[in-house]
Amino acid sequence: MKKDVRYRVAEIIEKGLLHGVLVINNEFESVFINDALCNMWHISEEEFINKSILDIFYNGNKKKSCGSYQGPLIETMDTGEEFSSCEVYLNMPNQEGKWFLVSTFLLRDENGLPEFAVGNYIMIDKFKMFENKLNVVNMNIIKAFCKAIGVRDLYTMQHSENVAALIVGLTEYMKLSASEVTMAYLAGIVHDVGKIGISEEILNKPSRLTDVEYEVIKRHPSKGADILKEVEEFATLAEIVRHHHERYDGKGYPSGLQGENIPWISRMLTICDAYDAMTSLRCYCEPHSVEEALIEIENCAGKQFDPGISNVFIDFIRECNGDLGLNAVIST
Repeated sequence: MKKDVRYRVAEIIEKGLLHGVLVINNEFESVFINDALCNMWHISEEEFINKSILDIFYNGNKKKSCGSYQGPLIETMDTGEEFSSCEVYLNMPNQEGKWFLVSTFLLRDENGLPEFAVGNYIMIDKFKMFENKLNVVNMNIIKAFCKAIGVRDLYTMQHSENVAALIVGLTEYMKLSASEVTMAYLAGIVHDVGKIGISEEILNKPSRLTDVEYEVIKRHPSKGADILKEVEEFATLAEIVRHHHERYDGKGYPSGLQGENIPWISRMLTICDAYDAMTSLRCYCEPHSVEEALIEIENCAGKQFDPGISNVFIDFIRECNGDLGLNAVIST
């Protein structure tokens, strides 16, 4: 069983839609790059594997002229220091540079010596644009929410990042206005902020919730909305969050809204939320494949999900063909 789980995790890393993964050895040579990072960087595995990333990106130099390292992955391999969610501008070969959120991890051999460094890359170019649309005060509030979610429950934070990325992609695919795309992004990031008030025993329970525990979980949309509405500028955002667990057939919560009475962005958020939950690895269940998740959304259209948005979402995911280049959170 353990072997099967390890194989599944490795498969998700290799074929994952959202995270770019790069592994280098102690000679700074690339020994593994997954499909997602190849798509983000517009390169093939053959162009990159077994080549020095120092030569590819930095003319063979580990450090800049000022003495600092060229990037966190290089510094991790050279010093053993690991980094979490560093914003990095990477000059891409023969193309425009891009902003990434980078976390690094060091793997040691049996003697405790550095053997490999692993970099997790999340493209954040478009999310930089959203930051620029918000004033400094509101930006700091959103960052505080992100940090609070991550402290309580790492899965919820990662899930929120994924949902934000999906809903941004969906709203752009639908050619919505810049203000709607920005609002959708913020809704994705903070939609589960109400879980801050739920005990960790329930949040991280590895088995099925009891009826009582499920009732506690069902309070999080209202709790989240109540938190957000304390900020005057977040009134619209609060109502989107309040209704992201409503169902198109009126059988959802907390208000039992039906059809188009559910806020427009809430209906999009519901689908993105469910899709990521279905395709994510959880301690108590195996993830669905992309196609299995899309079939489930199609089957639930008109019941749980808005049928029109469901059709567009399915087309969006299939046309993206894994090249989303998303999954970013405002850096904290």
